[in-house]
Amino acid sequence: MLGMHRHLLLGLLVSSISFAQNDKLGAFTKSYDVGAPPLKGSAEFDSSNGQYKISGSGADIWGKADQFHFLWKEMSGNFSVTATTRFLTDGIAHRKAVIMLRKNLDTDSPFVHLAIHGDGTPAVQFRNAKADSTNTVDFPLEGPGIWKLKLVRQGNTIHVWVGKDGAPLRELGHTMNRLGSPVLVGLGVSSHSREAVNTVQFSDVTVEELK
Repeated sequence: MLGMHRHLLLGLLVSSISFAQNDKLGAFTKSYDVGAPPLKGSAEFDSSNGQYKISGSGADIWGKADQFHFLWKEMSGNFSVTATTRFLTDGIAHRKAVIMLRKNLDTDSPFVHLAIHGDGTPAVQFRNAKADSTNTVDFPLEGPGIWKLKLVRQGNTIHVWVGKDGAPLRELGHTMNRLGSPVLVGLGVSSHSREAVNTVQFSDVTVEELK
């Protein structure tokens, strides 16, 4: 009987620890500095208001290798991710806040993301194969502000929407991407500099599985 009680107590402790880890990062499970930037990043979740604060440095999410901080969970199939972004630090115009789908945590991993740059340029950027170059579709510069981003994956199609300063979401378009399943789904921040940290607040974050 004593052994049974010990086993039950251990199970409760493990469950409690798992819950604490999940609660610490909200809808996500882990955070990580992709590409080992010299200035470490971080991710915090405030359960009282549902807001995330992510800090990241690194050269960029670009070219054939990336440096940034990534908050993520593993997902398969179809899903939708939304987030409202607000830059809390000044910096280089091309610093980024992104909703990202990534094959793995390798610095040269295939990925696709919806990005808002610090200067207010929305973009869809993607690397189709490991160590390949990054491609981009940039949309008109609209200036800094508070941006709501939405990314939906349906099969191999990625749909993206943006809205600035409380305006309704408008669809920018869609692209085809064959990352497969599972993928790492989450929020990323890069400062576009190895010597500075970029901090972004993400609010109204939703992560939903779709049929």
